[in-house]
Amino acid sequence: MPGIMENGLFLLLLKIYGALFILGPILLRAQFRFKAKLNPQIVPLESLPADVQQFISPRVAAITGLGFELVGYVSVPMTSSTASFMAIFSNSRTLEWAYISVAKSTKQMKGYIEFITRCSDDSQVDTNTSATVPVLSPTPSYRVFRFPQIKDPFTLYRAHRMLVQQNTGGSKPELPTKGQELAELKRRLERYGVRQQKWGYMYLDATSENFRLTWKGAILGAWRSIWPISLLRNLWMQNQSQTRLRSMGVGQYRSA
Repeated sequence: MPGIMENGLFLLLLKIYGALFILGPILLRAQFRFKAKLNPQIVPLESLPADVQQFISPRVAAITGLGFELVGYVSVPMTSSTASFMAIFSNSRTLEWAYISVAKSTKQMKGYIEFITRCSDDSQVDTNTSATVPVLSPTPSYRVFRFPQIKDPFTLYRAHRMLVQQNTGGSKPELPTKGQELAELKRRLERYGVRQQKWGYMYLDATSENFRLTWKGAILGAWRSIWPISLLRNLWMQNQSQTRLRSMGVGQYRSA
């Protein structure tokens, strides 16, 4: 009897798991919207949600201490259910960006720090502390390095400078003219949907207001988010990032 019950339970779990692979893409495709035209706005720090302020505020001084100047605090709705908040910094000496980014939905909030070097040949190096592994296609000319184990901006920036030297081939970094930072952010964010459309993962809806997932994008996005696939991808990313840190001599990093 116990064997029969255990076998029946296993079959039930197997059916539920199989249903996730079928229903997941359908639900994701039905719900997902990415705005085709984004409107980032400079806002006062006090206008941000309290939990967003608590994440951003303690990290500002550490980034300005690295030679970056605070451009402003930005609010931008990204999808139908998620808003993004940022503190934007620029460094006129090294021609680099820094962001403290927070994505907030009704269910959760995730924040991270990133440094970005964009070059004249459209190549880009992005070094951040995000623990989220992307589920859609990356841009080949954009090298993104994720180090969720790093907690302080100093260590992250140290790794970023090394990665820039390794991956830009001497290309000249670029910053927009002063006062055009928000326009450059808007352009950079809006390119995401266009590039995913180019690779067949998204399409522009009939209203031209939102990008939606194709079946290809929905299947890939949903299946990569299902356990244990999501867990294995996350473990692989963390192992790769730890190996890279050690190879650069940044194996010992400061905690928060």
